[in-house]
Amino acid sequence: MEYLLVRSAVALLLSSVISAGALRRKSLDLSGALSGFLVMAIHITCSYRFGALLLVFFFTSSKLTRLGEKKKRSVDEEFKEGGQRNW
Repeated sequence: MEYLLVRSAVALLLSSVISAGALRRKSLDLSGALSGFLVMAIHITCSYRFGALLLVFFFTSSKLTRLGEKKKRSVDEEFKEGGQRNW
């Protein structure tokens, strides 16, 4: 039981740091940061592996979105600066 409390505390801390950083860098809007926090906290609490998989997906997709930003801006009428994601 103590292990679950420690993992939950780690999940809340890590999720809040990542969500706040993504919001500051404009990778996520407010709804994306809040829902991302919730989803990440649940995944890390269940298993560090689930959290790691979710982090790898988030970081790689954010980086790839920024790489294709110029091209997407010319094609997409509703393009958000920085590829900002919502919930």
